[in-house]
Amino acid sequence: MLCKCVRLLAGVGLAALFSLATPSSALAQGYLGPNVNSFAVLAGSTVTCTGPATITGDVGLSPGSSITGFGPCVDTGTIHAADATAAAAQVALTAAFTTLAPPLACGRDLTGKDLGGMTLTPGVYCFSTSAQLTGTLTLNGNATDVWVFKIGSAITTSPNSSVAFTGGGLSCNVFWQVTSSATLDTNTTFQGTILALQSITMNSAATLNGRALARNGAVTLINDTIDASVCAGVPAPGGVGLFKVFRPSVIVVGGVSTLTITLTNTNAVDATLNAPFTDTLPAGLVIAGTPNVATTCGVGVPTAIPGGSVVTLPTGSTIPGGSVAIPGFCTLTVNVTAPIVGSYLNTVPVGALQVTLPGPISQSNTASPAVEILTVRPAPVPTLSWGPMIMLIALLALFGFAAIHRQAME
Repeated sequence: MLCKCVRLLAGVGLAALFSLATPSSALAQGYLGPNVNSFAVLAGSTVTCTGPATITGDVGLSPGSSITGFGPCVDTGTIHAADATAAAAQVALTAAFTTLAPPLACGRDLTGKDLGGMTLTPGVYCFSTSAQLTGTLTLNGNATDVWVFKIGSAITTSPNSSVAFTGGGLSCNVFWQVTSSATLDTNTTFQGTILALQSITMNSAATLNGRALARNGAVTLINDTIDASVCAGVPAPGGVGLFKVFRPSVIVVGGVSTLTITLTNTNAVDATLNAPFTDTLPAGLVIAGTPNVATTCGVGVPTAIPGGSVVTLPTGSTIPGGSVAIPGFCTLTVNVTAPIVGSYLNTVPVGALQVTLPGPISQSNTASPAVEILTVRPAPVPTLSWGPMIMLIALLALFGFAAIHRQAME
């Protein structure tokens, strides 16, 4: 049901919807658009290829018109130089880039850290400035998991660096949103779709399993391999699904975070819950004293008991209809807290959402579980500022001086 590819949400409705989300397979629901799905390379100013190189997929350029080096460079697809197809692809790329920008919440800040040597589970990872990969970055997750890297400046890899998977992850589920430019150095093996605001450069013998998409600048290739076929043949999304997010994603002991569960529907008609939808919190995470439980899913009245571990949306609640391009959606929200430090993994399993469509036709969320993490840290220890401390020392010194003076007078 949920596309596991480079298909990002370009519709205005989905951009708003993703402002609530951290990645799950729901992140890839929708499309960059049919105008972009076939592209392995897309640039704004120039495309330059110094062969021999192999590109599996289309090559596009807009608004520039200079595509050079093809002949020695082998392209298995179609070259679109400043034509209507390339222009439409750039429009869709811009929308997708914007969707991945500030509205998408950052799950973990990696600013100042090298990605090399890290093992990262699915999530949204952010760099406020540049990012560096030296060595191997391991992505640990299954075929429906998604990784998003939001980079405030450029990303650069060192020679012989790589991105690898454990657990069955897919290249098509990795997205690199780069606010400046991306450079893959010699013999780098990289995974995923690069969406760069400026340019993308691949030095000699670099390999990209995914797509190189540059909005304004150039794509420069030197004896490289780009394979976009890893994203081919994925069925269009459809049906119902869900994802979740904690806001804030990090609290102190006893603090409060709001859990938002978003239910999505790509069917043209409303979907009605034919059984209660329940999210059970992990051990140690509880409903806050003031739950503020609420929903936008029709007239159903959700329930959540303070101190309990379950929030429920009743049978008869509805998810508005929509389309594959712009799904309908509604939300279920509740405040949660935890008295103990830790990382709490909240999972809604496959099949937990059961709906009926007119007909009747039954559907459920079957692509993957909805997973999110809330981190609880120790409460800060109160400290005495220097101002009061200095005053206290001064007072003690004054009293001591007065006592000495009295003794001297006696």
